[in-house]
Amino acid sequence: MTDATAKKWLTLAQAAEVLGIHPTTLRRWADNGSIPVYITPGGHRRFLESDVVVFVKHQEQQITPNNQQAWVSYALVETRHRLQTSLPPAGLTAFDAEQREEQRELGKRLLGLIMQHIAMPVDDDSLLIEAQSIAVRYAQNSIANHLSVRDGLEIVMFFRDSLTEAAMQMPQVAQLDHEAQIRLLRKINQIFNTIQLALVEYFHEQLPPGPQS
Repeated sequence: MTDATAKKWLTLAQAAEVLGIHPTTLRRWADNGSIPVYITPGGHRRFLESDVVVFVKHQEQQITPNNQQAWVSYALVETRHRLQTSLPPAGLTAFDAEQREEQRELGKRLLGLIMQHIAMPVDDDSLLIEAQSIAVRYAQNSIANHLSVRDGLEIVMFFRDSLTEAAMQMPQVAQLDHEAQIRLLRKINQIFNTIQLALVEYFHEQLPPGPQS
């Protein structure tokens, strides 16, 4: 038996049933390259059963909801510890009580966003758009308090470091395997890269040309 005849192909509906998702979702994943697909001369999508099995196994290795919650809890502890034991960015003191409360709400939105991003089997552009909106609101508050783009980035990096440190400790905290830890770090970096770029872009759009300290 040749390799070609040994391969078992699945239709879109069959592969979607194996994955437990709607065919429309699988069609989108196939079109954006998240799962290998073959297009027949007639324009129909076909999936190798072996590719679908590999995809399923990969999903089984994703971070569980319990591990997500463990990371959030540890991230909050790490952030409080850093605020108490190290010198926080100077820009944090520029916000009044009402603005600090809004910053906390933005932080909660950000944590929820990262948890959604972690849970998604493939990247969802809508979550990155939401991250950009958080960055814009944060930039607006920063500009209103006469902070520079450097000040804003220092604050973002302070919290990024806290969340990254929490992710680095996850194998000890929740017995997270190496592959899942790498995925967690990648997701955190993807969100924060989006936020930092959006922050800089908003500053450049709103402020007149000139050096930013």
